[in-house]
Amino acid sequence: MKSIKTQLIEDSLIIKQIEKICSSSDFCTKDLLSKFLSYVVSEYLAGREEKLKGYSIGVDVFGRNEDFDPSQDALVRIHAGRLRRMLDLYYLKEGKEDQIIIEIPKGGYIPTIGLKEQKQEDEKGTEAIKSYSSEPKLAILPFKDLTTDSSMEYFVRGITEELSVALTKYEDISVYNFNVFSKENKTTTSLKKLANKRGVRFILEGALNQAGNHIKILARLTDLSIDKQIWAESYTRELNLENIFEIQESVSREIANLLCSEYGVLLHQLTVDTYSRDFKNFDTYSAVLKFYYFEVHQTPESYRDAFNSLTRAVENDPESGIAIALLASLYGNHYMLDFPDAIKSFELLGELSEKAIKLSPNSAIVQTVRLFKYFVYNERERFLHLAESCLAHYEHSSLRTGSLALFLSLFGQWEQGKVLLDELMHKNIAYPLYFHGATMLYYYRKKEYEKALKEANKYNVSTIFWAPMLRAAVLGQLDQLAEANKNIEQLIELKPDFEKKARELISRYVKEDSLINHIFEGLRLAGLKL
Repeated sequence: MKSIKTQLIEDSLIIKQIEKICSSSDFCTKDLLSKFLSYVVSEYLAGREEKLKGYSIGVDVFGRNEDFDPSQDALVRIHAGRLRRMLDLYYLKEGKEDQIIIEIPKGGYIPTIGLKEQKQEDEKGTEAIKSYSSEPKLAILPFKDLTTDSSMEYFVRGITEELSVALTKYEDISVYNFNVFSKENKTTTSLKKLANKRGVRFILEGALNQAGNHIKILARLTDLSIDKQIWAESYTRELNLENIFEIQESVSREIANLLCSEYGVLLHQLTVDTYSRDFKNFDTYSAVLKFYYFEVHQTPESYRDAFNSLTRAVENDPESGIAIALLASLYGNHYMLDFPDAIKSFELLGELSEKAIKLSPNSAIVQTVRLFKYFVYNERERFLHLAESCLAHYEHSSLRTGSLALFLSLFGQWEQGKVLLDELMHKNIAYPLYFHGATMLYYYRKKEYEKALKEANKYNVSTIFWAPMLRAAVLGQLDQLAEANKNIEQLIELKPDFEKKARELISRYVKEDSLINHIFEGLRLAGLKL
């Protein structure tokens, strides 16, 4: 039964709101999340909210078989968390003026639908958020053993230690391991107070239970600034003497990636803050988050936002190697896409990336930008030498691993790059869509044009000329000239001088002459005069 608030809104207006959300820049490339949102709202409006369970969503939305078990497969819960975060970001940016607010509260899949004025009234009187420093801090509390005989105490201590190791691989986050207090029998409340005194904003805690030869590990993340749980997940594993350490390591890596990768829960929450709240001394980290946002969305607005924020961050903190490196990366992007003053941007990429390495030689972010500089400057041997050492450290980093895989592919290491990109795109719902440019070329060079076209269609970035250019090339090879012509029109609109500068522009990314000629062949077949 619909709530009283929802009854005040006509169904047709709610449906229009869903259509608006699904066509927004964030949602339009996320077909599964759009389908998920449309499904739960339509079922709710039809009075079938009792059907909104993990099983029915897994079958109806994600196409799982009838033997799908949501208690064993976290697919629906993971995507529900992603959908909540995407809705948060939508209402902070494109939908900030929308009057109809659609949310999916944690703990279930039944949506709440209300009017903006009512939501604002409900939120009056809430306590103001505390100020936190620009350095995000996460504390790991000792996990609890919920078995009746406390027989898994050794295991929960082990997984807390593994989490500490996995989380410290992410240099964007400062990690505090409170497992050292486990022997002192400190309460969770006292540990949270201790964390607050140290300026820690996020708390990761969990528990473990056992049934027969299966264990269930529960984990949750709390944001102390609002005293609210913002993420939770459970992991069920079959336990034997051979796989104890493997379970601790694999679950810890999965939690760390979900929380702390560039597109994870924790950094998403901080990105939301940059658009909604005034956090103390947040400039530099805010700029980093806006850079990550630009990498995924690739819009002129997100580019300007990131560029202006990083420029201010460098002015305010000229010793920040990370801010300087990311600003260098934006200049490199400026050159590669041949924006105005491209040659000056080429020089600034080199100058700033070397300055950043002197300031922060051990930073993975800075090393990634140095790899980008080697790629842009065609310094292949230097690139491959540094890439080999970086691969071991970037194992769990979505953006850095993806960038490295992209450059490896375009430098001719296609098989290695493709494996890395496939794994990354499978595990992460948010990643830069230009990664599909590399996977498209992987199939294109093998003349597997149907597969290449599927990848080219996923490169759905309307503001970059590379997207329609790649589609035009493969459509030319497939003799689909009507569609090819549409993409050529879009290409020329984005880059009017492309026909004159085609070889120079393509060679900035593609480092193999044979592949450049192959792309030229497809574009000529599509109708371009090169």
